[in-house]
Amino acid sequence: MYEHRTRLQLPVLLGVGAAFDLNCGRLRQAPEWMRENGLEWLFRLLAEPRRLWKRYLVTIPSAIWGISVEIFSLKRLDESLRIR
Repeated sequence: MYEHRTRLQLPVLLGVGAAFDLNCGRLRQAPEWMRENGLEWLFRLLAEPRRLWKRYLVTIPSAIWGISVEIFSLKRLDESLRIR
């Protein structure tokens, strides 16, 4: 979606992940115990490692790090600007 966003000329793009593939039976869903314990991502990584490894092991942790730095920087800035 990101790569094609300018060509599509749409105000909003909505990613549905594997929803359609799961509903039509193209992909298997993780076992219930994995879904209940937040491990569906691991099942998908093991099922499609070549496609998902970079997203799950590089991109997402990098995004979490960037967001964390931003949040903690804003908290420190907010604390330093408070009138005491």
